[in-house]
Amino acid sequence: MAEADLMRLLQRLASQLGARLFRQNVGQAWVGKVEHGFPGKRVMLGKGDIVIRNARPFHAGVAGMSDLGGWMPVEVTADMIGSTVALYVQVEVKDGARPTKEQTAWIEAVNKAGGRAGVAHNESELAQIIRGKR
Repeated sequence: MAEADLMRLLQRLASQLGARLFRQNVGQAWVGKVEHGFPGKRVMLGKGDIVIRNARPFHAGVAGMSDLGGWMPVEVTADMIGSTVALYVQVEVKDGARPTKEQTAWIEAVNKAGGRAGVAHNESELAQIIRGKR
């Protein structure tokens, strides 16, 4: 199964388990003025090419941020009995690969702060992360 397919499967399962996880893209793209025609200019473009004038980088996400992120509703005990809070959840989806050093650091930071985070290769691992069993 491709990693993108696994990610969508795990998102559906997370919803069934009561969590809301969203795709979090991390990377860089280029933004600027897109030109489709070049009056008076000779420009060689290949199929699917575009030209971006005044190009500047656009960075999305934070290095190491997990593929899926969101929350899991949790009932608080003692002084807040009956209240429900959103517990931060991060899931790094891997289809046989290992997480990078930055991804591992992100997961450790979320867990240390009281959230739930981990690497999921399958549905069972996702359920363990969401239920706080990892």
